[in-house]
Amino acid sequence: MDRFTVAGVLTQVQTFFAIDDSGAGLLQTVFIIFYMIIAPFCGFLGDRCNRKWIMIIGIAIWIIAVMASSFVPANLFWLFLLLRGVVGIGEASYATIAPTIIADMFSASKRSRAIMFFYFATPVGSGLGYIVSSNVSSLLGGWQWGLRVTPMLGILCILFIIVVMKEPKRGEAESAIVNSKQKTSYWEDIKAICKIPTYVYATLAYTSVIFTTGTLSWWGPTAIEHSIAMRQNLNNTHELSNEQKIGKFIE
Repeated sequence: MDRFTVAGVLTQVQTFFAIDDSGAGLLQTVFIIFYMIIAPFCGFLGDRCNRKWIMIIGIAIWIIAVMASSFVPANLFWLFLLLRGVVGIGEASYATIAPTIIADMFSASKRSRAIMFFYFATPVGSGLGYIVSSNVSSLLGGWQWGLRVTPMLGILCILFIIVVMKEPKRGEAESAIVNSKQKTSYWEDIKAICKIPTYVYATLAYTSVIFTTGTLSWWGPTAIEHSIAMRQNLNNTHELSNEQKIGKFIE
């Protein structure tokens, strides 16, 4: 959900920090770069450490980064940019670890459905991110408030993981014996998976999909705002009423 809360108020963020479209696009670029670098490392730790606590620490980092980014002053855009990258670190932790936990909790007959529900949250959460950030920022008079909603949900998520979730043993659903004390290094693991053709081709294909859908998801709300402003013969998007800004996600 948080991944696209900024996209829902992007024009307001641009005005606040006095940045052009290049600066606005850099926000998502930095997020993806941090996410891309940290995700394999989190997977490496997931094979050797307590996955439950990796998720908790990652979500905590994400909460702190998102909340802190909503208090960045207008003259410190570089700090806002850095914090968006840190958000990518937090998201990479649970996005990498959670599917492996689900795989160990459900057998083959139920695993596909459980994984489906997990990944279904991505498009649903993205849509809610647009709507919530736009609505909350309009109601409370500042784009920063749109970013402060998801950290509260993140706190509830951490409490749920601590109290309710029990980390399954690796391979538990299939009664498999897995050696969690592997001696291979990080780079040895990277080299090993890069030798798997299916993994390489699937990664390249998915990267191409994300390149397209990620661009549309990030710039879509902004493009719609500019379109509405043009149809209303307004000079810029800041002249749009709150109802018009909110309505862009409903029409």
